[in-house]
Amino acid sequence: MKFMQNNHDFGQFLVAKGYLDEVGLSTGLDLTLKAGEPLGDVLVRESILTKALLAKAIRNYLGIQEITLTGVNIDPRVAGLIPEEMARRYTLIPYERRSGSLRIAMLDPTHERALRDVRMFTGLEIVPAFAKAEEIETAIRQYLTVEQSVARLAYNVDSVFEDSSIWSIESPEIAELDSQEDEAPTLKFVYSVLHEAVIQGVSDIHWEPRKNKFVVRYRIDGKLIRKHDLSAKIARNIVSCLKVMAQMDVAERRFPQDGRMTYSAGLRRVDLRMSSMPTVYGEKIVVRILDPEMAQRSLNDLGMRPEVEVSVQALLKRPNGLLLVVGPTGSGKTTTLYALLRELNAEEQNIISIEEPVEYQLAGVNQVQVNLPAGLSFPVGLKHSLRQDPDVIMIGEIRDEETARIAITASLTGHLVLSTLHTNTAAEALARLIDMGVEPYLVASAISGVLSQRLVRRLCEHCKLQYKVSEAEKRALQLPTSIFYLYRGVGCPDCLGTGFRGRIGVHEFLLYNQEIKDLVLSVQNARDIEQQALVSGMLTVYDDGLLKVIQGLTTVEEVLRVTSRIEG
Repeated sequence: MKFMQNNHDFGQFLVAKGYLDEVGLSTGLDLTLKAGEPLGDVLVRESILTKALLAKAIRNYLGIQEITLTGVNIDPRVAGLIPEEMARRYTLIPYERRSGSLRIAMLDPTHERALRDVRMFTGLEIVPAFAKAEEIETAIRQYLTVEQSVARLAYNVDSVFEDSSIWSIESPEIAELDSQEDEAPTLKFVYSVLHEAVIQGVSDIHWEPRKNKFVVRYRIDGKLIRKHDLSAKIARNIVSCLKVMAQMDVAERRFPQDGRMTYSAGLRRVDLRMSSMPTVYGEKIVVRILDPEMAQRSLNDLGMRPEVEVSVQALLKRPNGLLLVVGPTGSGKTTTLYALLRELNAEEQNIISIEEPVEYQLAGVNQVQVNLPAGLSFPVGLKHSLRQDPDVIMIGEIRDEETARIAITASLTGHLVLSTLHTNTAAEALARLIDMGVEPYLVASAISGVLSQRLVRRLCEHCKLQYKVSEAEKRALQLPTSIFYLYRGVGCPDCLGTGFRGRIGVHEFLLYNQEIKDLVLSVQNARDIEQQALVSGMLTVYDDGLLKVIQGLTTVEEVLRVTSRIEG
């Protein structure tokens, strides 16, 4: 506890106020001298004081006021001086502004990082006060949502639809719904949420029924953020509205459904893919926002190192071979495949893609969507695509032995094949194909290269700041000794207070050579293949991530979050 300068003085305060007796103080001071720790930490560790009681004592010692937010009339403009994400992260809310100072109710008024971040974000001196967590959470929902108008609209919806039979959707036509907008506050609410999500760069909206409420969460840069808590009474109205917009069956509530629609937010036009799922508390809807701009990204836009981009482009110039993009779900594999297709797309090429589903439409590419009820699976689509005189075939994912065999056969008979696999490393992709049942000699002959990737959040350019790296951190992270400073995000309006805006890829590229081919033929394990690739100059996703940390593009924490281990 950095605010504690004198353990003896604080100890005397604890005794004087009745938090501690003389015996407890004596024991605590003795242990403090031996351990070299602050008195409060020692008292909690030894169970002489509880954490809650120590926190209360510290507030009294520092003269921090304790307030009850239910009795405070908060100005929404004051509350809105910080973003909702920052308020939730630190459990705090501004409640009063006086000239150059800002009074903030906090669950932990001694949280130095929180106080510093709010001070830097607002440019005001911070006067902290203590308030209970539930009061702060209530105040955040009431005053501090970015979407205050949506919150008010939700209130209106709740009051209008206490009887859920009042409103129902008669027609599946969105135009008709829109013409009835004055009588349909649910539709207004849904449009408001969709509009905000598109503007803020949200990738998915989760509409979730809970036991006593209906929750809306946004996935931004890979992280789920809770945005709205609504009355459970309006859940069915909102779900019905979404299902009508996506042309689903409103009456079917017991079986999952899928739907799509197009939505415009200002000048931006996006595709929405909706999925419904019955849960114990009602139907949950997830809306995936597909921004066509994502399909226009180049390899450089994805964050590839120049040498990796050059190697990948060289493989794309070959007339045949199998190029794999691997990584876990949500690592951006499909976006990379689209970037590869853009590199290849030319009038003299016949490009066929087989996808489930087709997320973005690419001009010049013959895109086929898997349709299992109709019998169109990946293997079936792949077999028939070979009769269409293709030059390039893109397979959304290799899931089984049959698809793997056909893809490899196609790559060995004069076709360039692009596909994905769910593996953690590039080397594991080769072992996975053999595990599926494909003979090692076929894998050894077909593979051109394997690109493994992850997505890390990119630091916000408007608020990132340098900080000095300690020698201990350098050793732990295996950073070069010449690195003295790294970057972290502070949070600003442009990044909604998160310190991050957008995402960037970190990659490892396994370029197939004779040494690796020999290991595959001798059925060596993935670790041996990876060791040989490292000897040949491959950088792991962790190594590439550290390079991006040094460049100030992301943080060490982000790289560690998406990599399963630290490479030597």
